[in-house]
Amino acid sequence: MQIVVSEILTSYEELGNGKDTILILPGWKRLAQEWVPVAKELSKKYRVVLLNLPGFGATQNFKKIAGVYEYANFVRDFLSKVKIKKCIVLGHSFGGRLGLILASENDLAEKLILVDSAGIEKKGFIAKTIRIFKKIFHPMFVLSPQQIKTKVGNTIGSEDYKNSGEMRETFKKIVNQNLTGLFHRVKIPTLIIWGEEDKSLPVSQARIFKNGIKKSTVRIAWGAGHDPHLDDSEQFLAILSEIL
Repeated sequence: MQIVVSEILTSYEELGNGKDTILILPGWKRLAQEWVPVAKELSKKYRVVLLNLPGFGATQNFKKIAGVYEYANFVRDFLSKVKIKKCIVLGHSFGGRLGLILASENDLAEKLILVDSAGIEKKGFIAKTIRIFKKIFHPMFVLSPQQIKTKVGNTIGSEDYKNSGEMRETFKKIVNQNLTGLFHRVKIPTLIIWGEEDKSLPVSQARIFKNGIKKSTVRIAWGAGHDPHLDDSEQFLAILSEIL
């Protein structure tokens, strides 16, 4: 399905016609279609809306560099356009950032599900790594701090950064936005799901989310990686049933 939202041609999918709505927000460079198998099961009880975010799938990109708050505003505009006043928000990875903002700023979200969510700043980790590199690799002393940061970033940078292409500046703006300050403002029931073997965002981050969000519960998807909904959909759906 297609609709124009804030002058952006937007693609999305809808399954089911339940009374309550689940909005699924995919990760960075991910498509709504990867959530269809899970959505088909959820659609037996819910109306499930799968949204392709700007720049991904058949949804047009923003006309200028956007940050996470611009993406969140787009999601709000989309919900208004399709006349969804309240919904359960499920955000995966980058989509989790948007879910956090929606849950902390207004009454659109009635429940929040974070799946291997981004939102914790990585700058501290990179800065610490730079200090270690400077001690170990003597020749790097001749480089400026920015040059060292670039070298370290290229070495340990995520695949999302390396493969971001024309959206690299947008990605840099997004990944550097620390959202931990929003945790205490999330007052709705929140389920935090994390893949035990996540190599992109370590499972230890689940505890940070849990400690910051008052009404939250953590569940580990054993044996799964960054995409528990794809790695083990049966286990993932069983975990979801605790809040849905």
